Amino acid sequence: MTDSASLPQDTQSATRPALPVRLKAGCKINLYLRITGVRENGYHELDTLFYPLSEPSDTLDIEEGAAGSGLTLVCERADLCTERNTLHKAWRVFAETTGFRPDLRLTLTKGVPDGAGLGGGSADAAAFLNFLNASAGKVALNDEELNEVAARIGADVPFFLKNVPARATGIGEILVPCEVDLSGFTLLLACPPEHVSTPWAFKAWDDRYANKMDIDATERLTLSAHMFTRPSSRALWLFNSFESVVFAAFPKLRAYKGSLIRHGAAAVVMSGSGASLFALYREMEKAMQASESLMREGVKTFIHHL
Repeated sequence: MTDSASLPQDTQSATRPALPVRLKAGCKINLYLRITGVRENGYHELDTLFYPLSEPSDTLDIEEGAAGSGLTLVCERADLCTERNTLHKAWRVFAETTGFRPDLRLTLTKGVPDGAGLGGGSADAAAFLNFLNASAGKVALNDEELNEVAARIGADVPFFLKNVPARATGIGEILVPCEVDLSGFTLLLACPPEHVSTPWAFKAWDDRYANKMDIDATERLTLSAHMFTRPSSRALWLFNSFESVVFAAFPKLRAYKGSLIRHGAAAVVMSGSGASLFALYREMEKAMQASESLMREGVKTFIHHL
């Protein structure tokens, strides 16, 4: 079985991935996340910095499906085997765009927790889109076209196509790759058992702050800079607009953040709409101690040496 985290980007090549194939889809954190406004259609304008992580990760095992079956999705979690899953949506949108409709059986093994703000479903969709495009031969899409397809599936999906640090604006679909140097730090990712719904988090933010966004664009950016750059970490450029509303509803998350800071973190920030938090440590030993402390409280942790 082929084991590949990313597939060739030369989609016009005659070489196609041999089946069965195994894909690994990682996750992301938001080094900062600012909500800058709300559109008339209800979508939120964002300014965020995506940073990819290899773990935790999901695994996608792809093999040939029965003739005429389209996509068959298998997962030990029945709630994920529905037409609403991003993998089904990726297959449908790619088929509608290119006419390429392979019969595939896809087994999804989850490692990225739900409701953690890590983009696991988006990462899965992007890995699958790259696979489909690498398999599509003459109807394969160029980078711009594939990015447009990805954006139709979800706002975070285009980021995972390239999987490099990138600043995202708009509703998250306008991406500019950027260099982020965190070398020398140890990153601790904490994934508490709490589950935070992204739609709930946006509504909670709207209920508390949206009326303050009824101003022109220049004032809005100024307001957001003052409202959401409170010292939520020891590095003021690392922050998250969601923290105030999420921590109010999930006080344990605030407590976990406090624990990470007490263990000597240089910065601690919630990722996405939560519930995961990441901490940057200058000393690996302190990160390990913090990890052990949280694991004793039932919190899963992942250590990345950057």
